[in-house]
Amino acid sequence: MTKEKVELYRYTHRIEEEKVQAFKEAIYLNDSNSEIPATYATVIDFQGGMSFEKLTDLLTFDPSCVLHGSQQYEYRKPIYIGDNIEAVVFLIGKTTKKGMTFAKLETEYNRDGETVLVSRSTVIEQKGVTHV
Repeated sequence: MTKEKVELYRYTHRIEEEKVQAFKEAIYLNDSNSEIPATYATVIDFQGGMSFEKLTDLLTFDPSCVLHGSQQYEYRKPIYIGDNIEAVVFLIGKTTKKGMTFAKLETEYNRDGETVLVSRSTVIEQKGVTHV
């Protein structure tokens, strides 16, 4: 059981207007607000370099056996179009139970050295007798 906070990955991402607008259209959000939508952090991850493949590689998980267990966002300050965000992904816990490995992740999104968003998630690798 791992309980210490271990940095897995660090990357930067600039919030671009075209990508935010495309995301808003995809979720049928019609507004002219320059603040990003609540779940846009996932876009930051995938476009900033923390792809599913990168994540499973860092966790040493078999990608064909991975489930997304949970996701939570804690916005501390608004994030706006034009912001440069540095994201730091931490592994904060890893346990195995009944053929499943649970990895608890925490990502801190920082702007100018200040944490503006924290994302917490659980990723599960489910291997068992049916694993191919």
